[in-house]
Amino acid sequence: MRSRLALSTAYSLLFSPVAVDDLFNRLQAMQVEQVAITDRDNLYGYPVYREAAKERGISLVCACLLTERQGDLFAFVQDQKGYELLCTLISKRNLDPSFSYLPTLKKTSEGLVLATTSSAILSQLADTGAALYGAISPDSLQIITTAKKLAVPLLAIDGAFLLEEGQREVHRVLRAIALHKSVGSLTEEAYIQKGGILLRQEEWEQAFAPWPEAIEHAQILIPYDPFSSSLIFPTYPVTAQGSAEEELKNRVYLGAENRYGEINDAIMERIDYELGIINEKGFAPYFLVMHDIVQMSSRTCGRGSGAASIVSYSLFITNVDPIAHHLYFERFLSPSRQDPPDIDVDFAWDERDGVFAAVFERFGIEHCARVANHNRFRLRSAIRETARCYGLSDAQITKAEETLFMKGVDALLDPLWQTIVRIATALDRLPKEISMHCGGLVITPKEITRYAPILRSADGYPLLSWEKEGTEMAGFVKIDLLGNRSLAVIRDTLQNLREEGVSLDERTWQPAEDAETVNALARGDSMGVFYIESPAMRQLQKKTGRGDFAHIVIHSSLIRPAANKYINEYVQRLKGKRWEPLHPRLAYILDETYGILCYQEDVSKTAVALAGFSQADADQLRKIIAKKADGKRLQVFRDQFFAGCEKNGVNPSVAEQIWLMMLSFDGYSFCKPHSASYAMVSFQSAYLRVHHPAHFMAAVLTNQGGYYRPQAYISEARRMGLTLTGPDINTSRIAYWAEGNTLIIGLMAIAELSRNAMKRIIEERKQGGWFSTLEEASHRLALGREDLVALVASGAFDSLAPARKRSDQLRILLTTTRSHSCNGQADLFSIEQPHYKKEQLPVAIQRPYSEGELHREFASLGFLRNHHPLVLYAHLLSSVHRIKACEIDQNVERYVTLIGYQITQKQVLTKTGERMSFVSFEDETALYETVLFPELYKRLYPLLAGRWPLLVFGLVKNDEGALIVEVQNLRKLGS
Repeated sequence: MRSRLALSTAYSLLFSPVAVDDLFNRLQAMQVEQVAITDRDNLYGYPVYREAAKERGISLVCACLLTERQGDLFAFVQDQKGYELLCTLISKRNLDPSFSYLPTLKKTSEGLVLATTSSAILSQLADTGAALYGAISPDSLQIITTAKKLAVPLLAIDGAFLLEEGQREVHRVLRAIALHKSVGSLTEEAYIQKGGILLRQEEWEQAFAPWPEAIEHAQILIPYDPFSSSLIFPTYPVTAQGSAEEELKNRVYLGAENRYGEINDAIMERIDYELGIINEKGFAPYFLVMHDIVQMSSRTCGRGSGAASIVSYSLFITNVDPIAHHLYFERFLSPSRQDPPDIDVDFAWDERDGVFAAVFERFGIEHCARVANHNRFRLRSAIRETARCYGLSDAQITKAEETLFMKGVDALLDPLWQTIVRIATALDRLPKEISMHCGGLVITPKEITRYAPILRSADGYPLLSWEKEGTEMAGFVKIDLLGNRSLAVIRDTLQNLREEGVSLDERTWQPAEDAETVNALARGDSMGVFYIESPAMRQLQKKTGRGDFAHIVIHSSLIRPAANKYINEYVQRLKGKRWEPLHPRLAYILDETYGILCYQEDVSKTAVALAGFSQADADQLRKIIAKKADGKRLQVFRDQFFAGCEKNGVNPSVAEQIWLMMLSFDGYSFCKPHSASYAMVSFQSAYLRVHHPAHFMAAVLTNQGGYYRPQAYISEARRMGLTLTGPDINTSRIAYWAEGNTLIIGLMAIAELSRNAMKRIIEERKQGGWFSTLEEASHRLALGREDLVALVASGAFDSLAPARKRSDQLRILLTTTRSHSCNGQADLFSIEQPHYKKEQLPVAIQRPYSEGELHREFASLGFLRNHHPLVLYAHLLSSVHRIKACEIDQNVERYVTLIGYQITQKQVLTKTGERMSFVSFEDETALYETVLFPELYKRLYPLLAGRWPLLVFGLVKNDEGALIVEVQNLRKLGS
């Protein structure tokens, strides 16, 4: 048997440049039958090379290279005990870089075969009873003498970390990146200057010909696979009298009574059906754990396919009634489905860290770990890092990048840059570092280190070695706990309303049944509304004129890039265009979406209905399409689909048409339960926007992270008829808040204001009441110059001195005696300032602001308190002949000139791969949408890089009820 041991891949981070597929293709070509990959002090790549070995029919030995000060030690896993020991050892090294493996291995190495090229290490382990070998490689034979002296057998290894000599320059750059040095400053010890190349099989056999026993020993290692054949998820402690299944049933029926009031036969039948499948698969503890977790936060949104489960709904893990909305449970769990349950739960973004802390405390930190991300080199970043390693400055790199990406590599005449691009291209897509997945979590019944090596994340969490796919391959049932800003928006809006004595009973709150909310969504009035505020979504709403729950669910699933060509057909059908199902068998599946495949499960259902796929095969097809998997696997399913269609009498042209529609689900797409879950949050958001607009927009601005910049939401608030005030030293909180129809801008909006200053203002107001004069404010607050400059620039002191220029305000604030000297002691000669109540504050007529004051205000806030930013360009606007954005609907099919203040843009690719862009602009009166087709975009895209207002020349078109300006030209205002 051809067995090659101790090979390294790029998962020896910043050391080896060998891609896993390249290595295994080479091994397959050499007809290697068994291999052991030994990356340095980690198993990061084990799931990847496990899959690569399986695809090529090569046996894989789980192994690792353990680095010690005295040399290298190779550990080969032979059974589960050995794997658990290796995981524990690697985990300890990850937590403590000074940790030595040797003291533990001297005591026990059960389940491991050890081999070393170091005489010192061999001598230390020789009398421990370990399964020990002296490792010889084509580059290292020095262990032979010590091994003979100690009567330790030899083992033939490769020790290769390169496929060819040409990769050594890449290895050298990787080491420079790792050590934060230039290539020229690397010492001889920092990188390997010769050897380490994977030999052809004949060369390898020739190298070890004098030691045939070493080759024989390499062939007797066991290719033990440590990944669990059963799923790994926590047990759930229940009373001695009960079981997890009984506890789950009790909780579900109790929750169902809360959800439905009365449990009818249909509800009971669905609950019993789901519980039967859940219990048969042993998943009851998983649902109990999820139930515990969702109770750790004020507001959650369970989503994904798990929202199709009435069990999840009854446990308040999800919030959409699967019976009322006809959700397909089998997309989540079925008797034939092999995948574990996968429920993603969103929490308010600022509560999620607390939830993680509570989970680790509840289930034990030794039983929990976060899931990793494997960050990879991207070409652009690889070019920059490689160039830095060759001593180039950022300015030199940027200049060369512009040439490279505009004109191509041949335009770079400097031979050094040819080298840099060649090396960077080799780095592209190689793993670079380990980081933490935003929400992935696993909980285990035994200590986590018995299942996988653990790292420590930057913020202190135990971290798995593997990313999502590897975690699932290892058998872990992953839980996703994700942050969602819109849940915080809803929470904060409701809290703000409660302060004014307005309470919503969420048990009876049905926002999807509110006519005003439905009508607003039908008009596309949804800026700030979760999930449906993008320009494309608002345009689709205007085209369809539908704002009911069922259509919002459809639209939020249909609005994905690959489905663009089907959207117009959908709109026309919705508006009455006659249509027939692509095949009679699809009528019952696609009727609700007007014959268009919309949801992920539509792919599976179609494959079952037309081609006779099993549920399991249909689900695999859906996954392969969604993940853009390799062509070979997709081709196998394509052949199966067309063969099944032919057998069932489906016309080949119809089968082709349906197949192409199924392929539109490549990349991201959604299942109906997921879209329905998010639509519920959308309706809650939309209801609050319609009925409590000031409070809602305040919460949107506070929680940030929406689709648009704050300026866009400020403009929308004005269009909604809200009164805006602040930031103000007396009325502003840190966050934005509302009172009646007034939105008060928060101190958080002031860019250069420190957090400590914000807290100081709020605390001083609580203790001493409102400020009445600039002198009093300076006296009581004792803020630093930078904070005072920021506050004055934002207009926060205008209410105290409305007639004074802001420069005068700053002078008074800086020259008034403070209540605290620099060392924090009170000034003995300070004059006590009078305390004024709110109603005693002086009233004065607001003076006009100077152009300089407005520019500084915009720099401070990113918007203007009382004006649209276009007021800053008033001197340029006066001579422009234009229409206002609010007049666009009166100019359909006409060429117009508009002022465009850019809000957002989205670049897309045409069928032929050309770039074009959709850009949202606004002026003082309204928001409007535009499109730049490829030829124009290629010429004008630099104008879209800045925030300077533009002159927009274009043709107004009515696209199924949604207005859009087809741009003919753009020009910088004033040019």
